[in-house]
Amino acid sequence: MIYVGIDVAMNKHTYNMIDSKGNKFSKISIDIDNNEFGYKKLHNDITKFCGVCNDSNVSIGLESTGIYHENILVYLIKLGYDVMVINPILTNMTKKSKKVHCPKNDNLDAIAICTYLISNQEDFKPYTLLSYHTECLKSLSRKRFIITEEIRKRKQVINNLIQLIFPEFKSFFTNLYHGTAKNILTKYPSVKQISKAHIRTIENMIHGRCSVSATDIINAAKHSVGRNDEYLSFQLVDEFNQLSQMEDNREKYDNLIEKYVDEIAPNILSIPGVDYVTAGLILGEIGDVSRFSCADKLISYSGLDIEVYESGKYVATNLHPSKKGSVYLRYALFQVARIIWRWDISFNNYYLKKRAEGKHYYVILGHIQKKLIRVIYSILKNDTIYTPQ
Repeated sequence: MIYVGIDVAMNKHTYNMIDSKGNKFSKISIDIDNNEFGYKKLHNDITKFCGVCNDSNVSIGLESTGIYHENILVYLIKLGYDVMVINPILTNMTKKSKKVHCPKNDNLDAIAICTYLISNQEDFKPYTLLSYHTECLKSLSRKRFIITEEIRKRKQVINNLIQLIFPEFKSFFTNLYHGTAKNILTKYPSVKQISKAHIRTIENMIHGRCSVSATDIINAAKHSVGRNDEYLSFQLVDEFNQLSQMEDNREKYDNLIEKYVDEIAPNILSIPGVDYVTAGLILGEIGDVSRFSCADKLISYSGLDIEVYESGKYVATNLHPSKKGSVYLRYALFQVARIIWRWDISFNNYYLKKRAEGKHYYVILGHIQKKLIRVIYSILKNDTIYTPQ
């Protein structure tokens, strides 16, 4: 076996290689630029060392370093190499296990990664194309989550501006951000403009199920206590434009997320309460489910495992979830948990059982989330669809 250790940085990477007998490719680790020529040199050196050692089995390890490891990772995977992404904490512990006062440099780091690979051969889990696709889904879903949060903030700002400009307007519409309300306020963003508007023009803007009349809106504007400040009207129109742009952008993300979910694991959509949005978050945050040997490890990864605290004779009884995992994963699981117990018979029975035990609603949702993770783990692991028990 050939072990390749790559220390990743922004502009350059440092690598070295060791064979099963402990022979190094180079006394001093080699630096390459973070570009195509550097990547090709690495590939050529690996091929050369394999020929010298008469061994074609290669295990490559590189540290997870922000986003800087991703380009070389994908390059090596496409060449057919088995590559493992390693937490830098683990390789650092490997160095310290051999020497307490261990110097830090790229040359030693590359060798330390090789040493880690040799010492942990049984734990070697290569990064797969499935992992790559789930990383794409993870990035898309997180960005969509952020866009949705920004949309919520924009709506709050719009609501506050309408309260200052035309507070009486809010009583006419249940939806202030789309349709008739938006059309009127973007064309007439002040009470002065609305009060002078032609009735027929306002009537033409009213559509759908709106029961309000143009006369009522104009009369309300004439007697409104709202402010006619120009800067408020400008901000209102600008916020509406930003909101429309964000919602259009979110729709584009939805289309891409739907595409990746259908490619990776469409079976997860068979779970009641799981749509493309929550499926994208769940699949993206979990990644390749084969990384987890059992459902309990996935529960721990999600941060829903209970923190146990004991010291001497003291044993804590008021226990809480560790929340050390992905907040995006827990958010998606929480959203599904709120729905699934209402629509699925097995989860509904589980909810009623916990309710009968006197548990609080949110405590029960925590139990449901853990039960849900076990279901998701089984579906992804066995490539099956959800069947109520």
